[in-house]
Amino acid sequence: MIKQNQQYDIVRPEPESFLQSARAFGYSVETAIADLIDNSITAKASEIKITYGIDRYTSFVRIEDNGKGMNEKELLNAMKIGSFNPLHARHENDLGRFGLGLKTASFSQCRRLTVKTRNKLGKEFIRCWDLDFVADKKDWVLLRNCADTKSEKILSDFSFDGAGTIILWEKLDRLVESIELKSDKEHFYRKFDNVRKHLGITFHRFIEADEVSISVNTEGVEAFNPFNISVDVPSTELQEEQLSIRNQQIRIQPYILPHESKLSLDERKELQIIKGWTEHQGIYLYRNRRLIADGSWLDLNFRKKEAQRLCRICIDIPNTLDTEWQIDVKKASAKIPDVIRKRVKSICFSSIEKAIKIYTSRGAYIKRKGQKKEIVYLWLAKQKHGIKTYFINEKHPLFELIAEFLSDESDVFTNYMKLVAEAIPVNLIANDFSDPETIIETPLQNKTSALEKIFYSALSILIGAGVSEAEAKKQLNSMDVFQKLNNKS
Repeated sequence: MIKQNQQYDIVRPEPESFLQSARAFGYSVETAIADLIDNSITAKASEIKITYGIDRYTSFVRIEDNGKGMNEKELLNAMKIGSFNPLHARHENDLGRFGLGLKTASFSQCRRLTVKTRNKLGKEFIRCWDLDFVADKKDWVLLRNCADTKSEKILSDFSFDGAGTIILWEKLDRLVESIELKSDKEHFYRKFDNVRKHLGITFHRFIEADEVSISVNTEGVEAFNPFNISVDVPSTELQEEQLSIRNQQIRIQPYILPHESKLSLDERKELQIIKGWTEHQGIYLYRNRRLIADGSWLDLNFRKKEAQRLCRICIDIPNTLDTEWQIDVKKASAKIPDVIRKRVKSICFSSIEKAIKIYTSRGAYIKRKGQKKEIVYLWLAKQKHGIKTYFINEKHPLFELIAEFLSDESDVFTNYMKLVAEAIPVNLIANDFSDPETIIETPLQNKTSALEKIFYSALSILIGAGVSEAEAKKQLNSMDVFQKLNNKS
């Protein structure tokens, strides 16, 4: 509709066209539900219950919280498209920004959104957007009650005493393609397994602090801290750094995860999160303690590499710097402000270098002349003109001892070891490491007794060759393969 005036025109968007466009913000079901939970936490909810059902006629997703609820005016405003000006100041603990999340997140997954709320006075109010009804009426028609009796039954009563809000998704055309086959339901359930994991990492700080509990179909969502998963083998915390923009503090804390060989099978699987170790490397950006980016180098142009997979950088920002960080509507991506970009990149680069050293600790690159060597490696690697070569260290004490023992027959041994090095299945190992479902172990990784036997056998041979016991132990303790036996030897 166009309202004419001598000085200007008022051009209002067509309801159906605009709402269809609002469905294309690029939400996944995980990010959509997380956006709604932001509203619940901002409303001081301490409990959030997510339930869902799937069948041919009444597929739905229901999200209920025990927050402060809304009066009728507040509900109308919440259902309005663009209910808050993103340029206006937010409360320091507010997780919202654009006044779009409830609507765009919901419409990205469904065609009908119903909100039922109860305020602290016990008064209940309902409003419903039905995109099919809007298309039929060709106007911005917001229903004042549930669209039908099925919706009323699903909404039913609140499960919490006092105030609270229920959000109901129906007509799940983006979430449920079909339910004719068993596999369709399996896909639906798989998506909600990912929802549970995503919420566990996105809101882990709130859950860890006992500020909020979240459940999905009665199963509690467990907090997942992406930096410290093992009590026995903690991650390495590098030097924390604090930067500022407009006197607003930004905290940067790099972590290096422990080498996979030091973790249990369950711990390794847990650190895969959803996309695997390699994909989850990088920057973890938190806005008001809520995770925005779960493993990304943002716009620093670092490539994700296997050797960097242990590096995770925690960055904390307040909601007052949303414009500088270009936080998007989904609160799922951002860009590093130019004013601190160089320093952040330097911190990340330094952390990556340290992570690579831990990841490649089973071998070593040839060091420059004069550089002190503290550990003797069985395998060495060198790089020249962008080409990397891996080979067995012929200067290794045990290699030299065997060659000396064989004397004139040593060529057979040295040639055989060269063939072993030549035949190392580099492509197979690289493919296995890139598969998050594959757990890589060396033959003796969890067999300490067998490693001890080799240690003492080598010790006996060295002593028999005329090396003092103290020197023999010193040589063996300097070898990479015996590092975890040092305290026993």
